Amino acid sequence: MMKNLLGAIPFLMLPMVLSAQDAMMGEVTFITAQHVYVKFASTEGIAPKDTLELLKGDLATPCLIVNSLSSTSCVCIVVKGCKAEKLDRVRARLLHAPAANDGKRARPERARANRTDDDSLPTRGERIRGRLSAATYSTIPSARENDHRVMYRFNLDADNIANSKFSADAYLNYRQLFPADLERRPQRTQFFNVYNLAVSYAPDTNTLITLGRKINNSASSLGAIDGLQAERRFGKVFAGAIAGFRPDIFTYDLNLALPQYGAYLGVQALTAAVNTRTTIGLLQQTNAGRVDRRYAYVQHSSTFNGNLNLFGSGELDLYSTVQGGARLTNLFVSARYRIGKRVDLFASYDRRQRVVYYETFRNDVEVMLDDDDARQGARLRLNVRPTKALGLGAAYSKRFQADGANASDNVQLFVNLSKDPEGIGRWSVQANRNTSNYLRSDVLSIRHTRTIIPKHLNMSFYYRQVQYVYGNRADGSPLSARAMQQYYGADLTLNMARTLMLTMLGEMAEMKEERNYRVNISLVKRFDSKRKR
Repeated sequence: MMKNLLGAIPFLMLPMVLSAQDAMMGEVTFITAQHVYVKFASTEGIAPKDTLELLKGDLATPCLIVNSLSSTSCVCIVVKGCKAEKLDRVRARLLHAPAANDGKRARPERARANRTDDDSLPTRGERIRGRLSAATYSTIPSARENDHRVMYRFNLDADNIANSKFSADAYLNYRQLFPADLERRPQRTQFFNVYNLAVSYAPDTNTLITLGRKINNSASSLGAIDGLQAERRFGKVFAGAIAGFRPDIFTYDLNLALPQYGAYLGVQALTAAVNTRTTIGLLQQTNAGRVDRRYAYVQHSSTFNGNLNLFGSGELDLYSTVQGGARLTNLFVSARYRIGKRVDLFASYDRRQRVVYYETFRNDVEVMLDDDDARQGARLRLNVRPTKALGLGAAYSKRFQADGANASDNVQLFVNLSKDPEGIGRWSVQANRNTSNYLRSDVLSIRHTRTIIPKHLNMSFYYRQVQYVYGNRADGSPLSARAMQQYYGADLTLNMARTLMLTMLGEMAEMKEERNYRVNISLVKRFDSKRKR
């Protein structure tokens, strides 16, 4: 085992991921074919293009890229190779902490397409922000082959380059696998993905033209678009059009055989008490000149007095070669209500049906539609903070289908204690039970975090116990087969400089006679250059 650990050192020293001076916890509330929706108590301190970490147990993996956001919700794209599920925990590293302004907290800067600035506001000067990161992930099992991966990321947000009307965005990702036996595993080991690479031109404060690969913040459900996008604002009303191509379904590469075009119309009303924004759109996607998918899209968000937040989105497919009529393929609604500073309520519902690309999957359309029962889910969450240091919470969610298949119930309880970080540190205890037709899982996790050197060094220790109870008979007999896993881990976060952070994690997992070791090392370098006119 020691030889395996020593052999992994070269990979572990490659590394990377940044965190910030502080972090916020959120939850995955809805998933579409292109996006993942994450709910936070507040998105203050988060900005478009930020990377969110997906928490699987106590393992944090950078998986979600913020595309657009409201006051409490983020619309994200998924980093290829990651998988997000509803109710997954998400952590946001607050790299954009708001500055103090007359004793009030300032709002973080939003993406250009989300701005509601008045025409009288002056155009901003040049500002270039970005992050360069690298990370390594190593798993050293006692009974299987070692697994090593490295990942490099580059983010760029360049506004008003050289004080001009041109801006640029980029998000590039490179991932390489190091299998123990390449001859036995001849599959692809190197992956390079371009998630965002675009140039924008704003001739005035009401017009934005974009060329390249870009997710449109006004119509994020459309996913990434390779081509030309234009948006014009007329007071409270805005309209836009797109023409280009959709990325390849399987490789995410540029595919000139997949043209798409469409338009959208929206309205935004902003007052001291209410902020509402609604967008409707129509998009047609083709494959080799034939219609692949045609659908209408709607998205709405509202905030009332900062206490009530409503969100809804839907997709209505209008084209079919097999059966007539429209199909509601995606529906999501949520509401969050804050009762003072101590109590927070959240509820949501989603309904999804299979998205069918009639030309791409021409030979499988009838089979896909035959298995087209709507998959539905409902969630309810309550957060209570009796004191400044103590947080309590409970959540319940249910997944179900019309035919009764794939049903599951999930119950979660948690307690957080955060008084005197330099003294007793921060404590978190979570308990979770998930029950399906075939499996019940019980998870208990405890985490302790303390500050070693204020503003420079933090350390966490955690323990997690997972018990699986399997039902391997179809006659309704009691669940019997059992399995137990235990995880012991620690992570270290070092602020090496104001814009440079090193994170290291080590974990041991036990199951019967098997022991598995996991080691992650990450580093992120940020840069931000702001010039005045």
